Amino acid sequence: MKKIFLLFFCLIFYSVFSQDITMYLDEGDELISKNKFSDAENTFRKGLKESPGNPILKSQLALTLINQDKNDEAEKVIGEILALQPEFTAALWYGGINNFNKKVSDFRKAISYFEKAYPLIDVSSPQYFAVNYYIGRSYRKLLYREGLNYNEVDRMLETYKKYIELQPNAEDLIDAKSFVKKVEEKRPGKNVGKWIITTEQNVEELINKKID
Repeated sequence: MKKIFLLFFCLIFYSVFSQDITMYLDEGDELISKNKFSDAENTFRKGLKESPGNPILKSQLALTLINQDKNDEAEKVIGEILALQPEFTAALWYGGINNFNKKVSDFRKAISYFEKAYPLIDVSSPQYFAVNYYIGRSYRKLLYREGLNYNEVDRMLETYKKYIELQPNAEDLIDAKSFVKKVEEKRPGKNVGKWIITTEQNVEELINKKID
């Protein structure tokens, strides 16, 4: 899945705040849609001068920073939002995206953000299949990088299966189904503290190996 759902939350929360900020939100989001992220950043910063601390403006500011690879700045802004509103869904979502997509991904931190957002997301929204994808995919990456314990493998499989259920026409459906099947067949038992596969090639060799 290549599509990233980045603008979804601001559309929901427009009605919650004063109409005074909608001008900045509309202008900034229009610039984002045109990939003019620096200009959008400036727009949201102007809005924050009039409405300091506004969580929607700050969330969209974080989005512009993410898209300019200013990941540390984005993380700081996201932290400021969550310090005051720990369950602000947009900030949690962008925190997950920021850590998933940055040059040196922090998949465990991404999972932490996405898991906090998980119970806050409407199951009928596009964000719901996406959050399952990102959690499952993050665990998959960690399986190759540092390994997973038995419960983490369970969660990886649970979210991957939910993604498959919700996205029967996904571009990566065959890969996702194959991965789930092979992991279920080859995963070690609960007595194994951590299951680690070092490379994609190695995992394919191991899961395709026949058991005598």
